[in-house]
Amino acid sequence: MGHNARCGRCGNAAPADLRSQDAADWNVQWRQGRPVGVICPGCQTPADSAEAEANAAELRVAAEEGGRFVADPVICVTGTLADPGAVLYGEDHLRRVLTTGQAEELGLIEHLPPGTRCTPAVGGVLIHPPQPTA
Repeated sequence: MGHNARCGRCGNAAPADLRSQDAADWNVQWRQGRPVGVICPGCQTPADSAEAEANAAELRVAAEEGGRFVADPVICVTGTLADPGAVLYGEDHLRRVLTTGQAEELGLIEHLPPGTRCTPAVGGVLIHPPQPTA
């Protein structure tokens, strides 16, 4: 899928595939769980680079601890269809749909077991399943 993304600072065109190795050093700017722009390697400040490294480290640690990352917009809920349980993450996405009247392409992660924790991360959520007791 093509795009017309350009660096928000200098206007350089981003690589065609933002998941490719060519795009590895580009930073995505996020606001309220949504990508709003990109910054090319030449325009990144040391603070931009440090933030990207911190975000990558957070994702690595979560994965090592059994967590998984899901990109926004997504809603995570516990329970079953008969007893839906609680919304663990994504209330802001639901609120935005209700407020604007515009449906988003929301992802839904359902049937998460009780005790699951969801923590916001840049661009999504980290889902931490309950840890088995010894």
